[in-house]
Amino acid sequence: MVAVAILIILVAMAAAVVNGMGTARMNNAVFDVAALINAAQLRAISRGSPHYILIHQDPDDRLVRVRMIERPDSPFLNPANWANLNLALGPAVALQFDLPQPVGPPVVTNGIMRDSVVLGTSTGPDSSGLAFMDLDSPRIKPLPPPFNTIFLGTPLSNPPDLNVPTGDLMIGCNFCINPGGEPYGVLRFNADGTMEVMTGLVDAGAVIAFAPSTRVEVDVEPKLLTVSAPAGATVIF
Repeated sequence: MVAVAILIILVAMAAAVVNGMGTARMNNAVFDVAALINAAQLRAISRGSPHYILIHQDPDDRLVRVRMIERPDSPFLNPANWANLNLALGPAVALQFDLPQPVGPPVVTNGIMRDSVVLGTSTGPDSSGLAFMDLDSPRIKPLPPPFNTIFLGTPLSNPPDLNVPTGDLMIGCNFCINPGGEPYGVLRFNADGTMEVMTGLVDAGAVIAFAPSTRVEVDVEPKLLTVSAPAGATVIF
């Protein structure tokens, strides 16, 4: 009986540790993405060149990758088609531009990858991974001023259950779009420190709602990563 009791306690402790990994992964992901966003803003100011944060969910492995990309800006450079980027060959190629030369034709140049973060998302409720919470869910608390001008909703997605965490980036991202089945969203940081939301139907700022994906932690309060426009202030709620 004593051995059985000890075994039950050990199993319970192991389950708590495993399930706690979901919350830890959620917290780490939020702070990693916030750090990358802040770095993009500082680099844009210091280098005098726009930097982009591109968050993209690969349709094959379902992992979410957040990349910082530098792409020069001038009236002579062809603009990116933000509403329909072709990410088949990667974001650097998707953000190609024709760089004018003093003599001869322009040179096709890729966007310059500066840094990246990979988020360990998962699709199962028991996989101790990272998930997203629908911004239309009543579990999402209203943002305090001045962030309350940011739209909390995902008009481009319709999840089956607003209150259940999901591995689908589109569910928890208010500025993400999904052309061709490849969810992504883009933020632009200008040389003067301001920020613009380049994708989606929002302009006051960007929000991503993170949540742990484990069944035990299904009721854990989500974390909101917010970036206000045009100030570019990044705050976690």
